[in-house]
Amino acid sequence: MQGMLFLVSEDERPKHELAIQVVVAVAAGVAGLRGPEAIAVATGVSPLAVAGLGRISKTIQSRRLEHAAETVMDGADAFGAETVEQFMDFIEAAVSDEKHQELLARSLTIAQDTAMRDKRRALGRALASAASDTGTRVDEELLFIRVLADLDEPHIRLLRLMSTTPPLDLAGLLGDGDSDRWIPYMIGKADPGLANSAISLLRVLEQHHLVYEWDDYGRAAVADQYAISADGELLLDRLAEPESRTGYSSVC
Repeated sequence: MQGMLFLVSEDERPKHELAIQVVVAVAAGVAGLRGPEAIAVATGVSPLAVAGLGRISKTIQSRRLEHAAETVMDGADAFGAETVEQFMDFIEAAVSDEKHQELLARSLTIAQDTAMRDKRRALGRALASAASDTGTRVDEELLFIRVLADLDEPHIRLLRLMSTTPPLDLAGLLGDGDSDRWIPYMIGKADPGLANSAISLLRVLEQHHLVYEWDDYGRAAVADQYAISADGELLLDRLAEPESRTGYSSVC
């Protein structure tokens, strides 16, 4: 395929080509097929997928197509798929019922539209998590990707900042034992690029329970104080780059 945005090793190329087929199949509206039909399309034996590639390429830019394929690859990696056969096991699980198909379609739609590598990786991990479970985890992952869809780079940048301890000179604005709390003034000082948007970013993060406003239980507060929640920490874990890929840019 011309316009390749990231290098694929010879070992990975068969899986990458299958990932492209899966994206094309979903975009062409055939993800609703079940069982052998869905797998036939994904493996490329169906002429519909091949013909769909030409049609879809006219409306989906190569970057968006690669972004979605990359998410499928991330999902397969998180699923533990090392061979083409294991990759197909992952795809079969990812289209095993209507909820899984919905998760796949929504994840690929979000992946196509985001430039954030971390976000695409998290979407792949959501697919792998649902594919590895036969219970209700797919419902949880559907909720997760809805949250992820609302977050842009500044939200995640702020969340990462709030996962750290404020500098001592800033933490000194609050009382003893409050060094894990952040106030908008602290955010602007620690990251001037977030100064003008801190309040609006905090509102979105709080809406999704990724941060919470600290309650001083009647005591006079210096200012509105926020801390990262357990869900916020979990989301950052989902976004984290695998150890084997450290050193590479997380946003492309």
